[in-house]
Amino acid sequence: MPKPNQYVFESELTGFINVFEDSGKYENRTFSYTLPTKIIKQVEKDRKELLKWVDSKLEKPDRVALNPEPYDSEGLCKYSYSDTDKKPIPVFVDTEGSPLSDSDLQSLRKGTKAVLIVNQTPYTKPAKGTSLKVVGVQVTKLVTMSGASDSGDMSVDDVNAIFGTRDGYKAASPTVSAPAAETSAENYDF
Repeated sequence: MPKPNQYVFESELTGFINVFEDSGKYENRTFSYTLPTKIIKQVEKDRKELLKWVDSKLEKPDRVALNPEPYDSEGLCKYSYSDTDKKPIPVFVDTEGSPLSDSDLQSLRKGTKAVLIVNQTPYTKPAKGTSLKVVGVQVTKLVTMSGASDSGDMSVDDVNAIFGTRDGYKAASPTVSAPAAETSAENYDF
C-alpha cells in the first residue's frame, strides 16, 4: 500500500541509462521516466500541500526562491543518484520480486518497461520545492544493455510488498525477443 506522497505507476525508462555502478563525469547513476497524466495531476495536488508545509517552516517564505516542478511539461523526470548521495538508491526487481542480477543491471537500456515507486519530498534549502525520488523499480519488460542496485530506504521485501507479482520479465527465465522493425517514410524508391 503506497504511503502519502508516494506514487506507483507503469512507465518506460528513457534517455541515457546507467543503473549498475557510479560512473562518468559526475560519478553517478541515472535514468529517466515519464509520469502518466493521472499521476501528474496527483503530484501537482500533493506539491501544493507540501509547499504550504515548507512555507510554514520558513521564517520568511516570500524571500526564498521557488524551484520549478521536478519534471518537464510532458511529465519527463530524470533521476540521478550515487553511493555518496543522500538520495535513495532504488531497488530493482523482476516481476516475481527477485532482485535483478548485476548482469541485468549492466544491460538494462532505453525502452525497458517498469512499474516505479516514487516518493515526493519537500525541501527548503537552497531554495524551496519538491523532489521526486525513485525507491523501487519492478522491470516488466527488459530491453537489454545497462544497470544499478541497492535498497536505499526500502528493503527488497518492502518493494515487493508494494509491487506484488505480475506477468512479464523474470530474471530466472528470460524470454528474449527482437525489437519490432521500424518503418520509415524516407525509405522509398523512385
